[in-house]
Order: sequence, then structure tokens, then C-alpha cells
Amino acid sequence: LLSSERPLGLNNDELEQYEILLEDQAFPFEEKAIEFFEVNLSYIKDGLYDSWIQKSRHQLMILFPAKYQRQAKTDAYINVLH
Repeated sequence: LLSSERPLGLNNDELEQYEILLEDQAFPFEEKAIEFFEVNLSYIKDGLYDSWIQKSRHQLMILFPAKYQRQAKTDAYINVLH
């Protein structure tokens, strides 16, 4: 929906409204996709990991970057005890 062609002859305000309507219509599909990808990703805890789980993770990074594109948090530590 979001990458579909836009009607010709719309002014800037009409085009903006059209895009808002498209986003509203696409939102439920995006939410459902995230839900399915997260279910697929949950199989990792059962020791499963295959190309489909990898693809699900990749799609989640695109659809929900705030949650799935985070860098791992590492803390500095001292490795030598005196």
C-alpha cells in the first residue's frame, strides 16, 4: 500500500492526506506482520534457528527498528585482579 502509485493531479495538501489515509490502512497489516515475525522469532528459545527465523528477524529490524536494531549493551570491566 505504502509504495503504490499516487493519483495524478493532487496538490501537496491532498497528497499528504492521501498518504496519511494509506498509512492508516497499512497499519493493521504491519502490526499483524510484526506479530507473526515475533512468533517465528520466539522459536529461538526452543533451540531452533533457520533461514526463516533469520528472515523474520531481518524483517523485524525493518518494521520495528527501535526494538530490533539496538546494539548490544556492553559494560567495560577489569579483567585483572590485584
